[in-house]
Amino acid sequence: MRLVGIHDVRFGATNLDATERFAADFGLIRVQRTPERLLMRTAGGDSFSYVAEKADRAHFAGMSFEAESSADLEEAVARHGATPARALETPGGGRAVTLTDPNGFKIDIVTGVNRSADAAPLPDLVHNAPHSPLRFGRNQLGRPLAPPQLFRLGHVGLFVRNFAESASWYENTLGLIGSDVYHIPANPKAKIVGFFRLNRGEKWVDHHTVALFQRERPDCHHISFEVQDFEAQFVAHRWLKDKGYESIWGVGRHPHGSHVFDVWRDPDGYRFETFSDTDLLRAADGTRVHDIQTVQMDVWSSDPPDRYFA
Repeated sequence: MRLVGIHDVRFGATNLDATERFAADFGLIRVQRTPERLLMRTAGGDSFSYVAEKADRAHFAGMSFEAESSADLEEAVARHGATPARALETPGGGRAVTLTDPNGFKIDIVTGVNRSADAAPLPDLVHNAPHSPLRFGRNQLGRPLAPPQLFRLGHVGLFVRNFAESASWYENTLGLIGSDVYHIPANPKAKIVGFFRLNRGEKWVDHHTVALFQRERPDCHHISFEVQDFEAQFVAHRWLKDKGYESIWGVGRHPHGSHVFDVWRDPDGYRFETFSDTDLLRAADGTRVHDIQTVQMDVWSSDPPDRYFA
């Protein structure tokens, strides 16, 4: 299959009003709301990227990947046992099939979904570096204290029961490629964490679109939305802190992927992340394998990663 990226994520939420307040403060924009369901989008032109349905128990309900064409849906059915193709009744239309991964997560493959209008970004930062100043005779205008402008749903992190089994499924069924994979100390065969990117051949893609973390109980670890730059993240951090939301980790920078991150907890306890400045790779860039004991999670702090994975 030729996947283009993640289209949307779906959750069961215990309180749609509280979920919408948090998601709006985080930067998402309401598309559709009923007593039973909430759909929200970014400012980057998607029809929707976040779905919350009223539920007695908070849970991760699945996610969708956008494919290049209807031929990818046919391949998913013929080769991987996906459900028959169906018309989508959500904003933007399109068609979809459904797969089930080894953890029981429902994974939709969608195509033909119409996009919404793409909002213009704010002016880029102009840096005065010691040997290459670029800004002369003016101030660097600050960003407004407000919800950040989110441009797309970039990646999803998943807790999986068996890393080897899940990694094989995401590689062989969805065609993803490992970028950085971690094994337990002194045992290279015992891999437990991996960051996987799309296979777009010679096209540049994000360092990862899916991250897999081995844990006994499968669930969603985090969902991550791209913002313009690190200043947008620092201002958003201040905004969300002033609103009384729970900060989990950040603003920081991961060593693998290089992206700047900032992670917050929604009313049901799920992690919402912003990211900026991620590495771009091609298919030929291969996979790097690391002893997890040697890996830092944040090059800007000495904080242990316990709270990030709890």
